[in-house]
Amino acid sequence: MTDDRHADDLVGPYVMAACPPDEARSVADHASRCPKCAAEIAELGRVVEWIGVAAARAPAPELRARVLAAAIAARPAGDAYEDGEAHESSEARRLGELYHGQVADLDRLLSGLSQPQWLLPSGPHRSVRDLIVHLHGSDGLVAAVAGIDAPVDRRASGSDDQLRWRRQAGAIIDVVTRRGARLLDRPVRLAGRAAIRRPLREALVQRGFETWIHAEDVRAALDLPPRTPAGEQLADIVEFALPLLPLAMETAGRGRPGQAIRLLLTGSGGGTRTVDLSPVAGAVVAEIAMSAQQFCRLLAGRLHPPFTDVRIDGDIGAVDDFLTVAATMGCD
Repeated sequence: MTDDRHADDLVGPYVMAACPPDEARSVADHASRCPKCAAEIAELGRVVEWIGVAAARAPAPELRARVLAAAIAARPAGDAYEDGEAHESSEARRLGELYHGQVADLDRLLSGLSQPQWLLPSGPHRSVRDLIVHLHGSDGLVAAVAGIDAPVDRRASGSDDQLRWRRQAGAIIDVVTRRGARLLDRPVRLAGRAAIRRPLREALVQRGFETWIHAEDVRAALDLPPRTPAGEQLADIVEFALPLLPLAMETAGRGRPGQAIRLLLTGSGGGTRTVDLSPVAGAVVAEIAMSAQQFCRLLAGRLHPPFTDVRIDGDIGAVDDFLTVAATMGCD
């Protein structure tokens, strides 16, 4: 840290995941209380994700002044700030409610399990219990940034993994819905193998996504029918994942500079998106049509070939690269 107690000299290494663990914890703790450093980390995180992008033309020097003048003329700065804060609070409540719905659904499933059922293999995990321990750890990345200590029930056994998971998730939801306007832009390390940091608003989408998918794992272990989230949540998951795919393609050695996929997602939460196959923007070389819920299951690694009800046109090699990398975007 520098003398003014900001993390200026460590922000770069922190974003690149190059800090030793003790320094990384120190920077994360400082950023959780310092909007200046949190904003700098978020900004540098976006830059890191797009390293290798062809140099963009800088805007005209006078553009910033013109835009600010027009904005101030349209509405005083104070009113704009208040409207922005109200929007942030509304968005935090919305994300918290969607996450809460998935937590409540999984909790209901777990509450009905017998002791032998807790030991059933579930998804990629050895047992349902291992799955919940994993989920508790992933949620802990958000809990730490939100300033939440792991809740403890003195009446409960220390082995009650369901209780620990549910209480931590509930504390996250409570803090985010009450303090969302001050939290949503804080950088959080996303769950998963890659050390990617994104704003807390995106981490909340990921938490709801992973909770839903693990509830599906439990349903599969119990031979129960699958359930699909509301279209609003599916759309959030798609919008969360797609910006991460170009860099993931390049990192996996499957990047295709100058090429893109047109993705036609049907059903609830659907829409048409163009996805670049590397951080360098490109022209559409293929088209994939599938339902939004299928694509979200693919992102979680829960949809495997041969795919049914999927239409593919164009460059088959590009499609194969895209689908292969997309299927690695889950948190397991």
